[in-house]
Amino acid sequence: MELLIAMVISSIVTSGLLYLVVEIMQVDRREASLDQVQRDMQRAINYIGDDLQEALYVYSNPTRIAALATSLENDPQFPDAGGDTPVLAFWRVDPIENNLPDCTSYAAGTPALRQCESLRIRQASYTLVVYVQRVNDGNANWPGQSRLIRYELSKYTNTATMAVRNGYRDPADLEDGASTFEDWTPATGEVPAGTSAVLVDFVNDPGATLDRSPLSDPTAACSTYGTDASGDFLYQVVPDGANITTNTSFFACVRNADTDTEERANQDVYVFLRGNAFDGPSGSINMSSEESALPVLETRVLVRGVINKRI
Repeated sequence: MELLIAMVISSIVTSGLLYLVVEIMQVDRREASLDQVQRDMQRAINYIGDDLQEALYVYSNPTRIAALATSLENDPQFPDAGGDTPVLAFWRVDPIENNLPDCTSYAAGTPALRQCESLRIRQASYTLVVYVQRVNDGNANWPGQSRLIRYELSKYTNTATMAVRNGYRDPADLEDGASTFEDWTPATGEVPAGTSAVLVDFVNDPGATLDRSPLSDPTAACSTYGTDASGDFLYQVVPDGANITTNTSFFACVRNADTDTEERANQDVYVFLRGNAFDGPSGSINMSSEESALPVLETRVLVRGVINKRI
């Protein structure tokens, strides 16, 4: 009887200790998952910030961004599934240091010679970049709530032969009719042929209602960043639907390209990104509560470009 009582007591103590150990391990794995996702968000927002620093023109009008995305949707590489939201769109300069063309093969006075000489002098070209947020659809490769996809349409497929990518038009080429960055559209009759890649997974669901957004005014997002001399807001929120409760996971406040142009030469952008460890990275404990949503990361970027840049 004494042995039986001892065994029962030992079993109770052991079960309690095992339960405690399991709970500690679950908490540790949960915290590790949260930490990993937050580090991924930090790397992603740093990458976006570095990308924006090279920008010459950032689109501040959500309607224009949506129209731009529509003009690119025939490109198989452009994200265009249900629920995709284009957030950031801008033109950046990409240096070309190697494989430059030999201009002696082009006849004097021809557009090809002028383009060749311009390329050798500038050793750079313009690239269109669009960041799109896609709601994940149960694909096992992307277990997070949503992910960010980076699309780019660069100018050349081969700089030595000056082979231009399908659908590309130079926004600074007056002869091609694309005289402004703001009014740019793909080449008529051509299907754009850009490239895309996933930047980061485990971004919070853009449709989730979480009252933790830096946008304090539900009717005038980004209004807290000031107005110009005419009383117009200096910054425009993108995407258009971002407010204090929705689209709070990836959005930006872009200095409006149409206001106060005489006083400023450069745009700046506030970028906000929120991760969510819901369903966690591989090997982590699944989390389904609101606590799996992480704090909002914020960065401010001063871009190189001139507001409302026109050639």
